[in-house]
Amino acid sequence: MKKKQRDKLFFTIFMYLVTLVIFYPMIMMLLVSLKSKAEVVSNPVGVKMSFQFSNYTEAFREMNYPLAFRNSVTLTACSVLAVSFLGCIAAYAIVRCTKMKKLFLLINILFMIGLSLPQQVAIVPMVLWLQKLHLGNTLLGVIFVYIAANASYAIFLFSGFINTVPVALEEAARMDGATPFKVFWKIVFPLLKAPMVTMIIVMTLRVWNDFMYPLVLLQGKAARTLPLTIFMFKGDLQIEWNIMFAATTMAILPLMIVYFIFQKQIISGMMTGSVKM
Repeated sequence: MKKKQRDKLFFTIFMYLVTLVIFYPMIMMLLVSLKSKAEVVSNPVGVKMSFQFSNYTEAFREMNYPLAFRNSVTLTACSVLAVSFLGCIAAYAIVRCTKMKKLFLLINILFMIGLSLPQQVAIVPMVLWLQKLHLGNTLLGVIFVYIAANASYAIFLFSGFINTVPVALEEAARMDGATPFKVFWKIVFPLLKAPMVTMIIVMTLRVWNDFMYPLVLLQGKAARTLPLTIFMFKGDLQIEWNIMFAATTMAILPLMIVYFIFQKQIISGMMTGSVKM
């Protein structure tokens, strides 16, 4: 066997092993979700099972899946769109402003400081402010929290890319009579496809899988998100792992479906801008 063929074989085997390590937790989650309670206790990691599809029916009913799914979709969609669009506009204003340069520089410094602060330290003030604004225990209040918590990251991400956009393109548009917003919307925004796709992916995973903010800020069954409903399967004395894993599978399934449907668009969007123009 030639050295090139041997290296290719070793690389292929290595990639299969890496794939197995990555997908092993998901495979075990699926296997446990199809076992009975007795099988989980006697043989939790074994492949042999009785295929208890009733676990999914019970989990679907107990977690009130349609309501929890609607809450998660509402939170994720509104938060992702708001953070991505507002962060993009704010980053453009900070990078390209010519008047009140020192003020915008100070604002940018404050946003960058926000990257270094742990979000947990702001939980108590956020709860108090949401109560004062009569937004406590509402999805709208949590959306505002996600926007505030992720604004620093969005501005940091978009600022780096906006700095690479040639100013000559914007000056040419202004000479043609374009307004500042039209310059941003027609010239700058189409060039930010790569960071926009990156921001949407990061924010979607961050909001959809978030557990802390819904637990603290949303009370009652009507406001629960999918990750929060999974936590409710934990009892004081015991945990029904098969039902919990079935609920976990249904919680991550929507994101997996979306990724497999739009994987070409996601990959092409992230690759856009990687080649120097």
